[in-house]
Amino acid sequence: MSNSTCRQTRSLLPGAFGFAGRDMDELFDRLFTSENGASQSVPAPMTIWEEADQFHVEVEMPGVAEDSVDVTFDKGKLSISARRDAPESNDRKYFLSERRYGELSRVVSVPDEVDPESISATFANGLLNVTLAKRPSELPRKIEIKTS
Repeated sequence: MSNSTCRQTRSLLPGAFGFAGRDMDELFDRLFTSENGASQSVPAPMTIWEEADQFHVEVEMPGVAEDSVDVTFDKGKLSISARRDAPESNDRKYFLSERRYGELSRVVSVPDEVDPESISATFANGLLNVTLAKRPSELPRKIEIKTS
């Protein structure tokens, strides 16, 4: 892992460490911050939710160009990576800069009930939306009652 890359892993399913993850993110943010307060990685707030037939992963990436976003699925892991480049200007004199630039990487563990062939993603207005449909065999189905 390079100094400018922070890799975070989450599970789609809630667990005993659900809230501890947020605390660990904050700890890593403090550990990987330079003395002048500039972060060495780009934060990417993420929301994950479940519906009856699919899961959704939504990642905020303002200022990230669409062609720098990469989404892959391999061995039960959904990997999301992107790069936000700093503006090229040597004549700026910053008084405050809270924007972070560089690489971002998020990894999400995906439950077995997801159909890997159904995964789709859209990117618009700095928001990445990944949809992961459940396998039809995993969905509840109504059983028809026959009369004789």
